[in-house]
Amino acid sequence: MNQSTKSSLSRTLTVSNVLSTKVHRIKFTGRFYDVFDNPQKKARWFVFGQSSSGKSSFVMQLIKEFAQTEKTLLVSLEEDLDDGDLQDRLRMFQMQDVSSNFKMVSDNLEELTERLGRRGSAQVVVVDSAPYLFMGKTFADYLSFTKQFRDKTLVFIGHAKGQLPKTELEERIMYDANQKVFVSGYVATNKGRKFGPYATQYVVWQKGYEDLNGVTNQNTPTDEDI
Repeated sequence: MNQSTKSSLSRTLTVSNVLSTKVHRIKFTGRFYDVFDNPQKKARWFVFGQSSSGKSSFVMQLIKEFAQTEKTLLVSLEEDLDDGDLQDRLRMFQMQDVSSNFKMVSDNLEELTERLGRRGSAQVVVVDSAPYLFMGKTFADYLSFTKQFRDKTLVFIGHAKGQLPKTELEERIMYDANQKVFVSGYVATNKGRKFGPYATQYVVWQKGYEDLNGVTNQNTPTDEDI
């Protein structure tokens, strides 16, 4: 092995080296802290569910929680930015409260890559949805994108068939993700890897949950959460 090959190798790390590395976290509060604790900044999330499951409302609430402290970008590909349903959710969850940290675009993969490469770009990027962003692309393209922006929190939204991701691409993204969230029946269930100290489920919409189940979940939203 020549000297140039040796110099290209990264150094090995001891347990002490790894444990002494500071992990930067995003501060979560209330029910989000209960279910997810304080998530690390360098992470990949995958949130999936069927249509009419409460997924879109959960994602908007999650965005608002991120935007309390982090510059957050929603890449809205399934809904136009002038779509009435999107506007309704923005009003319902009072997203103007975090407007200084929250922006929306409808970029394709190439445009988003350029945008995130700019200085001062968003720390948290929520992509709705993964199949739309990577349409005509491969899992290798996904890996290339996430590697390029590995210092950001990337949240990919996906579809479900039953309790599993709908497509092979979405399934592979789920297995790659640090944080997996399945939304069904107006409940978002934390499927790991990081869990909060008090609960594994986040009730997205209390009335919808009670209509389906006839009971009140201990982690239902209050008026203060909306």
